[in-house]
Amino acid sequence: MKHILHACGLCLAVTSLMADERGDWATVAQNPMADIMKLPLQNNFNQGTGHKNQTEYVLNLRPSMPSNLSDNWLLINRLDIPFIYQPGRVSGEKDSFGLGDTTYEGFYGPSGNRTFYWGAGPAFQIPTATDNQIGSKKWSAGLAATASMVKGAIVAGARVNHLWSFAGKDDRQDIDQTTFEYFAYWNIGNGWWVGTSPINTANWEAIQGEVWTIPVGGGVGKVVIHGQTPINLKLEAYHYAEAPSGRADWSAILSVEFLLPEDILFKKK
Repeated sequence: MKHILHACGLCLAVTSLMADERGDWATVAQNPMADIMKLPLQNNFNQGTGHKNQTEYVLNLRPSMPSNLSDNWLLINRLDIPFIYQPGRVSGEKDSFGLGDTTYEGFYGPSGNRTFYWGAGPAFQIPTATDNQIGSKKWSAGLAATASMVKGAIVAGARVNHLWSFAGKDDRQDIDQTTFEYFAYWNIGNGWWVGTSPINTANWEAIQGEVWTIPVGGGVGKVVIHGQTPINLKLEAYHYAEAPSGRADWSAILSVEFLLPEDILFKKK
């Protein structure tokens, strides 16, 4: 009987440790300045796009890779690589499919565990689009910054960048655009979380009434551990309180984010 009780106690302790580990990985996934490589695959189903109210599909690859510059400072390199299927937005416009423009953000900030994290650096957009309708045909540069607070079960903060075009096709609209993402997560235990992370944009070159894209909503997620790899699973939905004409009315987002610690990527000697 004593051995059985001991085994049960050990199982409960292991289960508790696994639950705590999943909670820790959730806060790592939610912190833009976490010193870990991340590989998110974000599937966006944008409903009500174009004059026929069709579904636009966007697969965003958003790898985040840290570079330790010293014992106290690091650089987070973040890419956004979109693959887009876009129905025609106005009558007579063809459907488009292909690679969109690629965006890079670099966040330079202090390393180590803390309550308040921050980082700032350059931002670039490269005209990698394979179709004229899903790309700007402009080279752009600007600034990016992020700040977040990690306190107990709460992770909250914001990420912002602004881009100005400086080269590219003269017959295409210049880029003068702000992207602002605020996020707030509540980790409720056993790897589960609820939260919101809408990406708002302002195209300052657009005509009045077409400037803002403002989504409102949120979602739920859970960190699972497959083998040695933590995976952050997300399901979110956002309604567009304001958006340019021809854009979606609402979006459903399904994301799979792989968290890749150094001891998984590189064998220890």
